[in-house]
Amino acid sequence: MSDIFKVRRAQLEDKDTLLNVWRALYEWHHLHCEEMIKPPCINELDAELDSYLSTLDCFIFVLEVEEHIVGFITGQLCQLQSPLLKSQMVGSIDHWFVNDSYRQIGGGIALLSRLETEFLNYGAMRVNAEVWGFNESALGVYRKHGFQTHIHCMTKTIV
Repeated sequence: MSDIFKVRRAQLEDKDTLLNVWRALYEWHHLHCEEMIKPPCINELDAELDSYLSTLDCFIFVLEVEEHIVGFITGQLCQLQSPLLKSQMVGSIDHWFVNDSYRQIGGGIALLSRLETEFLNYGAMRVNAEVWGFNESALGVYRKHGFQTHIHCMTKTIV
């Protein structure tokens, strides 16, 4: 455990503070891709956060520095069943964010490691993540920690 930060499972009493950090993630994405990503709607974010906090196969871990939540990671488990792929339990990273001023202290990687451990404990054999193409920083971090591209999701504006 670090002397600088702490990673722990989110609790219901964290909701208001966590909602502010959650909004920062959505604002960051909106600012970097305004043509596709809408500004965050606090009611939608609140409902999404409630869903994560109340669903058994969903997980939220928070990053705390001096008892302030400065980042988080969310994920969920699913039993992958496909006519193409072998059936297996898979963890999905849905959101991962650390406030700018708290990056480079190891907290983001500690969040990732904690979520991967939780997935492993529940029997997941793989972890998937979707990353916007414009998010070069995140793509680099994922690659550095063993993630590989396994499918390309492409889009084209036709208007």
